[in-house]
Amino acid sequence: MKIPLFLASVLLLLFAFAGIHFSSTAHASVNQHQPRSVPAASCGVERWSVKTGTDADAGLINLQAITQTTIPSLTALPAPSTLPANNRVQPTETTVFQLHATLTKYKLEADSDYHLILNDASGNTMIGEIPAPACVGSSSPLLSGIQAARAAFDAKYSVTGSFQAANVPVTVTGVGFFDFQHGQTGVASNGVELHAVIGIQFDGSSGGGGGGSSLVNGDFEMSTLIGWTGTGSTSQTNGDSSISQTFTIPSGASSLSFWYQVSCPDTVAYDWATATLKDTTNGTTTTMLTKTCTNNATWVQASAGVTAGHTVTLTLTSHDDNYAGDPTYTLFDDVRVS
Repeated sequence: MKIPLFLASVLLLLFAFAGIHFSSTAHASVNQHQPRSVPAASCGVERWSVKTGTDADAGLINLQAITQTTIPSLTALPAPSTLPANNRVQPTETTVFQLHATLTKYKLEADSDYHLILNDASGNTMIGEIPAPACVGSSSPLLSGIQAARAAFDAKYSVTGSFQAANVPVTVTGVGFFDFQHGQTGVASNGVELHAVIGIQFDGSSGGGGGGSSLVNGDFEMSTLIGWTGTGSTSQTNGDSSISQTFTIPSGASSLSFWYQVSCPDTVAYDWATATLKDTTNGTTTTMLTKTCTNNATWVQASAGVTAGHTVTLTLTSHDDNYAGDPTYTLFDDVRVS
């Protein structure tokens, strides 16, 4: 059953690709996790600003694109001769990577990071780290992603200061990072890590279906459009604007859904919202939301059937005819595969 918004003020109207806005308010029963309280003394020191996105080069991180990769590809990168304390080694440390791997072990480190050991089927190993949100500066563009990753991990595991076995397939999204090598468990030969991890999924999707990735940032909780590609006008009263994402439907899934709310004081002849789902594996396109113009401040859920293993492209669109007297915009939220 649809859960109504508690307060209009909690809507996080993030990106105005014309009339598209995104809400961070959940529309289903969600287990909310508060960040673990961490005293400042337990946070890290070495290259800490780079690890958490408060360094001088943090603005160079391309959060609008995700580069699919593998553990061997990252561990084959040449290790830099020097590691600057407050700057990034480009392009690795300004790139957001995503990989499919097995999470073999995890633990809480002395610097309050969650230390994740990631393996592939050939036994290649590297580390991913999820910092404690309390150790991340408020100016960091990575903060919301770190919070989301930490909450997702806490929802599945109770992390302690000792290594615990997991041995589960995961999809991990994070910023590339070169660490000093000091005998870390699971460390790559060149010291490369995903640090900070800004997204983790325990959905069991580990590739296949043409090599696509899992759905990223479907609830728009991150402070950027990471995972999505935006096109069209940047004015909310001027033409079409849309966001889209291509991903692979994980094993066992059969449905894709999202919530929307249209603010359209005009008629559907001139202004509207629409959404399409293209199955690139079989070449079919489903219109999940026909052209709609309503102005009743009501959230509505749209859904469509999907096929596990198929790669799909979801496109969410808002259209306004540029008449200043009746601007139209659309809120989208909670894109989910189940």
